[in-house]
Amino acid sequence: MPHLRIEYSTNIACRFDPALLVQATADVLVASEVFSPPDAIKVRLLPVEHFRVGSGADHGFIHAGLSLLSGRDGDTKQRLTVALVDAIAPLVGPGPQVVQITSEALDMDRDTYSKRVLPGA
Repeated sequence: MPHLRIEYSTNIACRFDPALLVQATADVLVASEVFSPPDAIKVRLLPVEHFRVGSGADHGFIHAGLSLLSGRDGDTKQRLTVALVDAIAPLVGPGPQVVQITSEALDMDRDTYSKRVLPGA
């Protein structure tokens, strides 16, 4: 916990380095000091091939959906989502498409969230 799922439209895939995007967003979450231990942070990057933005113009998007255990206050969630957008934006290079970068924080029900950590070999 937390889970960060970053979706992006495939029409902008050549405009950023996937590994750098994952690292930068993970660094934001670690630096926030909201999550302990930091090894509980999970970040995944998911391409979206079939999408439509608005009127169908050739726009692209990157959306960072942050799932957190319930109980965090609104100011903390806002600080995290703003930091994620601010970290992602400079990583997107120039190109012909308008790119919308968004982030949201969603609560996971603390009472029903389950987790098991298996030891490594």
